[in-house]
Amino acid sequence: MKKLIEIALPIKEISAESVRDKSLRHGHISTLHLWWARRPLPACRAIVFASLVPDPDDPQCPQAFKDKVQELLCNTTKYKPYRHQEDTLRNRLLAFVAKWSEKKIAFDEGRTDTPPATKEMLDDACLVKWESSINPDILKIARELIQAAYGNTPTVLDPFAGGGAIPLEAVRLGCNVIANDYNPVAHLIQRCTFEFPYKYGKPVEIADKDEIGGKKKIIPNKLAYHVERHAKNILERVKQRIGHLYPTGKDGHPVVGYLWARTAPCSNPSCKKQIPLLKSMMVCDKRGKQVALTMTLRQAQGKRVPSEVEVQAQGKRVPSEVEVQFGVAKGNEIKQKQGTMLNRGNVRCPFCSEVTPVADLRTAGINGKLGERMVCVITDKKDGKDYRPVEQTDSDAYEIAEELSKIVDRPSERNADANEAG
Repeated sequence: MKKLIEIALPIKEISAESVRDKSLRHGHISTLHLWWARRPLPACRAIVFASLVPDPDDPQCPQAFKDKVQELLCNTTKYKPYRHQEDTLRNRLLAFVAKWSEKKIAFDEGRTDTPPATKEMLDDACLVKWESSINPDILKIARELIQAAYGNTPTVLDPFAGGGAIPLEAVRLGCNVIANDYNPVAHLIQRCTFEFPYKYGKPVEIADKDEIGGKKKIIPNKLAYHVERHAKNILERVKQRIGHLYPTGKDGHPVVGYLWARTAPCSNPSCKKQIPLLKSMMVCDKRGKQVALTMTLRQAQGKRVPSEVEVQAQGKRVPSEVEVQFGVAKGNEIKQKQGTMLNRGNVRCPFCSEVTPVADLRTAGINGKLGERMVCVITDKKDGKDYRPVEQTDSDAYEIAEELSKIVDRPSERNADANEAG
């Protein structure tokens, strides 16, 4: 008897949802902790499911499984195969795994000129869609099909689980799961992903310390409540200690981060100015929200900046007091997206327009001549992140932080040697 994965899978549909999976943030396990080589959740869900259930068109397929497919998938039009496909149990099961939406089919057939949005590519009733991960009706169908195939709850083993995508999807499909990894970080990620939420993420009655008399209240998720509570406590303590190093700018919005750029000296002997190394001027390039850096030359002492013609006439000699000033442009204000970095690692100087070859950049790095420059400040607004130019208070705060870094305690343990087993 062959499993479904040995016969067929809707690869194009699964791939489309896997591409969407990369851009998802809220509620995604990738936001829990950074881990390399994360597998897309839709692909993992499809692979685990298709590896567990048999091909219903196989002559040796258990009759109980065929009956369950007939009961759950054949009495509805949701999982009717595409028009060019035969209406068989196998095709019904494949349509349950992944199926194009009517909007996608209409666009492909030329019946509409409006392409479907990324989240509208797949039908809402299919298993691999992101929203199905918390849809109890769809998960119930998948679990009943797996139960019918085995007669009991199967166990899925993943000895090298990494970021935990495969075990997580196996848990969602109702399986018993054994997962492990020799890396302690991966092991902790796995426990936080599908062990702790299962054990502690349940409703509980607790005393509300914020109310007089210590009245009790029901919280829907004990784990989420305590994580948020302790996170807020840590945030307040951090603000008290280093909040002054993140000053609020003129816009009044709190600072959440800074964008920096490496700098390298221009290879033009008459220039030698520090070039910001930027592949792109875009700091945000989302649909409906485009933000880019701008670069303008200014005189440190209020003098007029020489024109490019004057610089050329002087043998590309740039006055030493000329500086690059970074600004922020949004939407239609954006005039330039290309940064200073060119093809093959070369870089164009914004002061004299000379091109510094990548070999000179490597030499500068080896000789310790690369610098760094704050180019933009990230702030937090009610509608999301925003970006503003660097202000003097930001530069002053950085200088204070740099001085503090010289006196704070740092880890002093010896790093492991490359030849040591660990």
